[in-house]
Amino acid sequence: DIGGSDPETMAAPAVQAYVEGVFSSNSVITLSVISDATTLINDFPLFSAVNRCASGVDRHAGRVIKLEYNGTGTIDRTLLLVGKGVTYDTGGADIKSGGVMAGMHRDKCGAAAVAGFFKTLSILQPTGIKVIGYMAMVRNSVGANCYVSDEIVVSKANVRVRVGNTDAEGRMAMADCLYHAKELAKTATNPHIITIAKIGRA
Repeated sequence: DIGGSDPETMAAPAVQAYVEGVFSSNSVITLSVISDATTLINDFPLFSAVNRCASGVDRHAGRVIKLEYNGTGTIDRTLLLVGKGVTYDTGGADIKSGGVMAGMHRDKCGAAAVAGFFKTLSILQPTGIKVIGYMAMVRNSVGANCYVSDEIVVSKANVRVRVGNTDAEGRMAMADCLYHAKELAKTATNPHIITIAKIGRA
């Protein structure tokens, strides 16, 4: 449902509503959503660069969705998942041309896989494991306010990132989530960080 549909049906705010509906009555999955522009800029600056153009359109504005599962019993393993959730990829200023933009509504299948994994966790409820997932939901729009090549953006990890091509938005959208996952991993039991970036093809 998240990975397919079309660019409007599963834009970031709609994905938030969908995921909240799936997990609202599920006591084993904790869900939180970051949508406030100031918080996103401070805590997810690379994500916010990609989101800058889309954020001007309410129905396209980005979301970072965090899911958490804590199994019963002693935790002996922690999984930290980061899923690419580009709801539509125009390529940004480095625009996809020549008819290759079609199908880019499926550039969110990594985040869809994270949501699906948590749905599976809610059903099977495995013991001894903790799972934290980030869904980086953002649209790579093109317009007067889009980010461009040669911009330098300082990441949450305090690393200066020079944009080489705006069509490499996935790593921009996910990098700050990975930073937060790494920080959590420092105090987690037997942590494993996994990134999922996948375009679903028919």
